[in-house]
Amino acid sequence: MPRRRPVRSLLFAALLLCASFATCDDASAQVKLPNRPIRLLVPFAPGGGVDVVARIVGQKITEQTGQPVLIESKPGAGGALAVNELMRSEPDGTTLLATTNSHATLPVLSRLPWHPSNDFTPIAGIYSTMLVMPTNVASTSRFKTFAEFMAYVRANPGKINWGSSGIAGPQHLAGAQFAKIAKVDMVHVPYRGNNPMVQALLQNDVQLTFDTPTLSLPHIVEGRFVPLAVTGERRMTKLPDVPTVKESGIDYTSDIRIFVLGPKGIAEPIQAALNKEFTAALDNKEVRERLTGFGLDVAEARENTPANLKRYIDDFASTYGKLIDEMGIKAE
Repeated sequence: MPRRRPVRSLLFAALLLCASFATCDDASAQVKLPNRPIRLLVPFAPGGGVDVVARIVGQKITEQTGQPVLIESKPGAGGALAVNELMRSEPDGTTLLATTNSHATLPVLSRLPWHPSNDFTPIAGIYSTMLVMPTNVASTSRFKTFAEFMAYVRANPGKINWGSSGIAGPQHLAGAQFAKIAKVDMVHVPYRGNNPMVQALLQNDVQLTFDTPTLSLPHIVEGRFVPLAVTGERRMTKLPDVPTVKESGIDYTSDIRIFVLGPKGIAEPIQAALNKEFTAALDNKEVRERLTGFGLDVAEARENTPANLKRYIDDFASTYGKLIDEMGIKAE
């Protein structure tokens, strides 16, 4: 007859097992970042949309963790300078990159030997935003609405200059895709950053841009820019009277997403801790109000996972990598 273990022994073993799981959970919850300043690299010029948002979110993370988040602008080579610095850094969670969709297409554009998601550690999304297509007051003698603009550009091929923040940047890809789908002939004029692009529109060096609400809305409110259309699936809350491109019958949408990556090899507990801090910062009421005040859609906590970010980067790289090849877009 088999011996039966005393109930008290079984209970003791169960308590030990529960205690071991609790200890593991506690250890995971108590993972802390290295006690050093966090460098958040931005591959664009100071004062642009990514720089502004990185500073807002970085300040909140500093308040949450007590660790300074230092924003470092590293523009150049279409974003490759900042990426190269990130890839040379130690994978300890103290050097990160705040970048845009254009990161996903940089290897295709510049024939670089790295993969946009597999060779990095995805941390968190920050926001997404549809783009505004503003013109300047000087151009309104020719067109004041999107329908009038389309009639003019089709009747006058090559007569409209449109500006972007740089070769193969998010605005360039958005504008190139629009020109292809709408079958219009416009002249692309790239600038080195958002601010020079906006100045060019103010000075009528270009007559159209594909811009983030962060920079264009103040000029629209002040009457210096006239919004012709927005590139989202729906109208922008801040510009309810401005139509989407889709409303005109052109099957076109575009957005810009800002997200954070680390170098390849960051340990999963550190990755999770960083994701938690960024998500908490974006859930902060003051931060959300400031970002939505710019017309931005802030990343939702339930969707803001490293796995979802990797999937988005891979999908964007596939779609726009083909566009770059088809249109022969080349790096500066």
